[in-house]
Amino acid sequence: MSDSKSNLKFYCAWYCPFAQRAWISLFHKKADFEYIETNPYLKTPDFLALNPNGTIPVITDKGKIVYESPICVEYIDEAFPAANQILPSDPYKRAYARMWADFVTKKLCSPFYACLKNQEQEGQEKEKQKLLANLYVFTEAMDKEGPFFQGDSLGFVDIMYFPFAQRLFVLKFYRGFELPQDPRLERFRKWLHAVQEHPSVKPTVQDQERLIKVYRF
Repeated sequence: MSDSKSNLKFYCAWYCPFAQRAWISLFHKKADFEYIETNPYLKTPDFLALNPNGTIPVITDKGKIVYESPICVEYIDEAFPAANQILPSDPYKRAYARMWADFVTKKLCSPFYACLKNQEQEGQEKEKQKLLANLYVFTEAMDKEGPFFQGDSLGFVDIMYFPFAQRLFVLKFYRGFELPQDPRLERFRKWLHAVQEHPSVKPTVQDQERLIKVYRF
């Protein structure tokens, strides 16, 4: 992983779910890379020279700069084609993956953050209900056998949502959100366990107590 002689530099923050997407992808593609722990809140001139938005992840590869997590994931997939394809080669399956990755961003990540940031109980409950309803929709769209979103191998949608699904315990701690014991969510639980135990994912999973401290709003 961390090789100071590597041409690929990966600017990450251990706690960031967006950066975790690229981190998982690098492991999955068996890439040689140098991990550079970065505090995006400092926004130093050197870091802003890499990404004017001041966000992570950022990848530099032989002088080329890539940022924004979905773009980083696709870049990693294409830059290291020999191992473990992330996006399907079939045009429809690839489009399906991108459609549901978009759903993840708009319908799952958005209420997650809105619930944490909202200081009014009524607003929190509204966001919790929205998130749960969208989790049912997400689960219904999964491959019936799995265990991953599109079948038997880790893919784009898994990588896009797992870092946030992994952090559902944060919502439980701060907002009392829990998944109901509903048979309709058995497939989701199977998915979550499969992704969390995947060897490309496990090295990126952080201690829950450390993460809880990060999400104090």
